[in-house]
Amino acid sequence: MTIDPLAVQVDGADAPAPRTGRRSRPDDVLPAPTAGMVLHRTLAMSARTFLLNDVDDGLARSGAVDALRVALGARPLWAQSAAKSFTGTERRADGVERIHQSRVAMRRIRSNLRTFRLLLDPRWGTALRAELAWYGGELGRSRDLDRLAAVVAERGGDALDAAEMARMTSVIAWRQQQVAVDLAADRAGPRRLHLTEQMMVLWEGPAFKAKATRPATEVLPAMLHRSWRDVRGAARTARKDPSDAHLHQLRIRLKDLRYGAETVALVEGGPARKVAKSAESLQSKLGDVHDAVFSIAWLGSLAGEQPDLADAAQRLISIQRDAADRSRKGWKRELKDLERRWRRWQG
Repeated sequence: MTIDPLAVQVDGADAPAPRTGRRSRPDDVLPAPTAGMVLHRTLAMSARTFLLNDVDDGLARSGAVDALRVALGARPLWAQSAAKSFTGTERRADGVERIHQSRVAMRRIRSNLRTFRLLLDPRWGTALRAELAWYGGELGRSRDLDRLAAVVAERGGDALDAAEMARMTSVIAWRQQQVAVDLAADRAGPRRLHLTEQMMVLWEGPAFKAKATRPATEVLPAMLHRSWRDVRGAARTARKDPSDAHLHQLRIRLKDLRYGAETVALVEGGPARKVAKSAESLQSKLGDVHDAVFSIAWLGSLAGEQPDLADAAQRLISIQRDAADRSRKGWKRELKDLERRWRRWQG
């Protein structure tokens, strides 16, 4: 969620003095935010979301989540005046949703580190993006199986008999348990602990380059143009050949544009926010395509490994192919809407 820093409420000692009818003195005017302040806020909020949600229930019951809340209690510089800074960063009650929120937070961090990389040490940023990609892939294995279980639960009743449904559900549950064991090992390992340290760096504030001290409105929008060029290139390829692979690449580029535009919207307001919303809409549509394609591939593999489920898998594959076809409809129209919003913003 994006927050317009000029429109949010403030609290505590940061609250402005009540209006007295007198004209504001120059000292009363808040300084324009720098590029580093805005990027720090985005990175810090995403780091907080990740750290509070990527903790298993056992650690949560032992008080680790409360300890994290205390450790993350002091707001970073750019978030100090925003009463709603923590909205959306809370720990979710559902395990599936916690994994989803953790993955979204990591994607947002990776994207912003890429889009605004000129504000940070490139070696540090590249290394952190690689670690986020690794752990995001590990969480993605769990998320994919969760989505697959949902497909069987929601659509299996129309294609499977009771015995097939039970057998399919059992196979998925077994694989979910395997992934959960692997994920628990990852969370206890040194690589994941190092990632926690890097998240705390994001919260406290990474070392920015001198360029980050310049006004955000001067620096951040210009840096977003590369993301737009990447979207245009991927869109050109997808229009010529709308294969699943090309649509997936377009979806990846849309994420960068979306998250970058959400960051820029903190200082640019409505036009940037509209671009972000339009990119999110198309990204979600293509995400549905990707989910259906993944389920088709997984079920096809299952049919080869489990002959007793081959017929059931093929029936579900047919349903998922129809779902993929429905999700593909209208993506070019939504892309045109995104292009129109971008042109209106950029003039």
